[in-house]
Amino acid sequence: MATKETIMAALLTSATKAEAAAKAGISDRQLRRYLDKPEFRDEYQRRKTAMVEDATRQLQASLTGAIQALRDIAEDQRTADHARIQAARAILLYCVRYTETSDILSRIEALEVRNHEQH
Repeated sequence: MATKETIMAALLTSATKAEAAAKAGISDRQLRRYLDKPEFRDEYQRRKTAMVEDATRQLQASLTGAIQALRDIAEDQRTADHARIQAARAILLYCVRYTETSDILSRIEALEVRNHEQH
């Protein structure tokens, strides 16, 4: 019989719920029953969120080095032109994405403040 912790671990390390059920040695239906329980579902969400936040922190820690690597390639006159162009394109693309995302987050925060003030 699978324990709640075994099922939780399977959910957190599987690509699909079917795969998680198989890893835990239970049926898809049994897994759905676990996920229907608010206490289990909330704990799963909490742990999944923590995993995503941890991965995000790791990516953020690597960001400066990755940007510098792209800059080094883009600015090195000895590097093949196509590689320099690809590096420059990547810098520009991610700069635009970051700017757009940052702008959207700022707007959401402003809307949340306004909404909170109105209620």
